Amino acid sequence: MKKSLFRPTDMLELSIAYIFCFFLNLLFDYVKTLDLDSYLLKAFLKNFIEYQSLIVLLFTFIVIIFHYQMLHRKNAEIFCRILVGDTVFNITIWYILDCLTILVFVYLLSALANVYLNFNLATNFYLVLIFITYILISARQVRKYENF
Repeated sequence: MKKSLFRPTDMLELSIAYIFCFFLNLLFDYVKTLDLDSYLLKAFLKNFIEYQSLIVLLFTFIVIIFHYQMLHRKNAEIFCRILVGDTVFNITIWYILDCLTILVFVYLLSALANVYLNFNLATNFYLVLIFITYILISARQVRKYENF
């Protein structure tokens, strides 16, 4: 934790954001399996299920914006670490490792929930790819704070 850019509260916030996105997708998959007697409730939920991927993608972009803001709040800390003698390369590697650790942990929780409920494991995999792509792109943002 000494070399990490994230404090425990930052890790918790990012974990909660990822959990929200993954379990929203899980919730939609669960709604698909429900056998409802009410016609009104079926019609209401059908509209959401039709646009499941769009809704989940929208919330994914909200999480990405939150992730960007979290990194932007760390610009002074990154600059101070560079002044103290840490290299941009090491800071970037630690940032990537921390983000990927949180993402993998949340994905494994989601995969366990999917296995427990007998849902398809591939439904959350595209979210992992989106988040990994963003983490790699945002790692380049760390260099931007070198000349703060």
